[in-house]
Amino acid sequence: MKHYINNTANTAVMWQSQVAKKELSTQELASINASIENNSFSIKTNRAQDYNTYFKFNNENIGVKLNEASIEKLKEFFDSDNFIETSKGIILDKDAASYVAGWFNDIAYKQKFLEADSNNNGELTHKEARITLGGFREDAVLITDEKTKEKYIISNAITKTYEESSFLPKNDAYYSDISSSINDAIKDDKNLDGIITFAEFMDVGEKGYFEDFMNDSSSNAPAISLDDLINGLTKHSKQLAEKAEEKLAEVIAKIKKLGVSKLDQSDKDVLIHLGIDPAPYENEFRLKQSISDKLKISPSKVENLASENKLDEFVKFSQDFIKTLSETKLLDIKA
Repeated sequence: MKHYINNTANTAVMWQSQVAKKELSTQELASINASIENNSFSIKTNRAQDYNTYFKFNNENIGVKLNEASIEKLKEFFDSDNFIETSKGIILDKDAASYVAGWFNDIAYKQKFLEADSNNNGELTHKEARITLGGFREDAVLITDEKTKEKYIISNAITKTYEESSFLPKNDAYYSDISSSINDAIKDDKNLDGIITFAEFMDVGEKGYFEDFMNDSSSNAPAISLDDLINGLTKHSKQLAEKAEEKLAEVIAKIKKLGVSKLDQSDKDVLIHLGIDPAPYENEFRLKQSISDKLKISPSKVENLASENKLDEFVKFSQDFIKTLSETKLLDIKA
């Protein structure tokens, strides 16, 4: 089903903090090189403290681990004199430094990653990340064409940004880190203007829509989509980095962009691990009935809990089901 975002395509859902451009002095460059040589950085941006990209932020020397795609994107956009090569990576200067520092400041401080890292080990667990501000909400409506009976979704507004992630589960499984989050920001910020719009986040290009995984239903009963189901149970960050749970993020992203029919068996196995048979997703009425049967509650209760996002009530119906969820990461679809 097409999810049109013309009304909200250019709405910012995340934006970097402004960091003034400056050129490194000889003394500042020497200080960064000393930190690199000794791997002595006061702020940990990943647990391994494995860095390959360095810059100055206020009075701190900062090291982050950027992936190859991020580094190449930066090098294609910024002038070559913004990059100082070393045997252990790249020192950023001038515009490139202020750009990456802007996302660092946003993630570390505005999104509160550093504050959330209670044990200062460089990464966040789900429990720690509950105070981070990484979510946003979209107001949208489901439309049915009276002539063709085709259904589609129209985005009306982005109603909230930098929302507290209190919906995350209270467990100690891995959530994300600052380095991974900066990589995500560079990827999503298509034109590197320091602003991530809804269109950029959903990667719609010039189409103006993305394929939503809410499927048509032959039933007159209110439909429940996978969006609703996930929102009703829990939300998780898309920043899964290189952990085993990354596969689940890929599955949900594939459903969102390509539809259920594109899932292969390995994708379906991930859903099955959650205790959810992927077959019902081909029909929304069957999906609601399937969840209803699993949790032993009425279909209308499933609909109400999902639409009203009453996670606490939902938890009470099936301890086994929630136990499975608590041990498996879901994706924060930022709905």
